[in-house]
Amino acid sequence: MGLALAGCSSESKPEDAPSAATQAIEVQGALVRAEQLSLPVRASGTVAAMQTSNVTALVEGPVDRVFVRVGDRVSKGQPLLRIRQADYQRRASEAEAAVRLAEAEVVQTERAYQRVRELKDRGFAAAARLDEVEAARDVARARRDQARAALSTARQALADTVLRAPYDGVVTQRMVDEGMFLNSRFSMGGQSAALQLQELRVVAAIVAVPEARVADLRKGQPARLFITGQPEPLPSEVFIINDFIDPKARTVEVRLPVRNPGYTINSGVSVVAEIITDPVNAIIVPRRALRGDGANLHLFMLAGDTVRRRAVKTADVDLDRVRILEGVAAGETVVLDPPTTLADGAKVRVRATDALASPAAGSAPGAR
Repeated sequence: MGLALAGCSSESKPEDAPSAATQAIEVQGALVRAEQLSLPVRASGTVAAMQTSNVTALVEGPVDRVFVRVGDRVSKGQPLLRIRQADYQRRASEAEAAVRLAEAEVVQTERAYQRVRELKDRGFAAAARLDEVEAARDVARARRDQARAALSTARQALADTVLRAPYDGVVTQRMVDEGMFLNSRFSMGGQSAALQLQELRVVAAIVAVPEARVADLRKGQPARLFITGQPEPLPSEVFIINDFIDPKARTVEVRLPVRNPGYTINSGVSVVAEIITDPVNAIIVPRRALRGDGANLHLFMLAGDTVRRRAVKTADVDLDRVRILEGVAAGETVVLDPPTTLADGAKVRVRATDALASPAAGSAPGAR
C-alpha cells in the first residue's frame, strides 16, 4: 500500500507541466516601414466676395428712382438709381447758352481784329488800336474755352445723376428709398452710401492656418474647399499667405479663390479648406497597436521572444492609422492588438508578422 501511495504521489507532481508565469503569450506582429505621406493642412474660415463696394451717386440730391432690389444680379454699366435731374438739366442748358454767347463774342472780336489789321496795313489805324482788338479777341477765346469747360462739367454732373454698376455683381444691401436726400459728401445732413454691391464671379475662402503648419504652405498648392451648402468639395489653390501672425490666436490668414459662375456660393458662409502639402517620409502604424491615452501612449515592440513597452509621440493620419513622431524606427516589429495582460518583458510567441507599408497592409491582419 505504501508503494502504491508513493507511485500515485509521483504521477501527480506538477514539475513536468509548464509554469503559468513563464507561459508565452501569443501575439501578432507587424514589420514597421516608412512610407511617403502627405499631411493635408485643414483650416476653417469664411467665404468672402472678390469685391464689396458701398456705392453712391457722384452728385447729391433727392433720390428719384431706385431700379434694383436686394438680391438682384446686375451687369457693369446697368443703372442702379437716379437722382432728380431737373436742377442738373437746367445747369446744363445754362452752360450751353453760355457757350453760344462766348462763341458769338469770339466771332465778333475776330472780325474786329481783321478790320483793324487791314486798316493798320494801309496806315489808317494805330498800332495801339491793333493791340487793343487783338487782346479783346484773345479774351473772347478764353471765355469761350471756359464756357465749354463749364458745359462739359454740367453735362457730366447730369450723367452722374444716374448711378451705374461698376462691375458685374449682386446687390446685397439697399440703404435708400425714393424721396431720400442722397449726399455724396460725408455730413450729418444726408445719406452717403446708397447700395452695397458684391462681385461674386470669383469668391475667396479666407481661413486661419495654425502657426505651426505655415512652414508647410506655399503659393499654388492644390486644395479642396468644403463649403456650407455645396454638395461636393470644390477645387482651389493657395493664392495669398499673409505675413502677419495673429498674436492671440497664433494663426495666419490664407486665401484660396474659387470660381462661382452661377452665384451659388454666398459670401459669409463657413468653409473648411484642405490644403494638400508635399509628401514626407513617415512611420505609420495602425491605431489598434496603441495602448494608453493622452500623454501616456505606448506600443509593444518585439525583441526576440519578449516584448518591450515603448513610449511614443503620435499624430493622427485618419481613423485607422497614426503617424509615429518619436519612439519607433523603420525595420522594427510592433505588436498588433496587444492583450491587456501584456507587460514589459513578457515572453511571447509570434503568430504572424506582416509589413506595414500601406493602409491596406495595416488593415490586412485585422481581416484574418
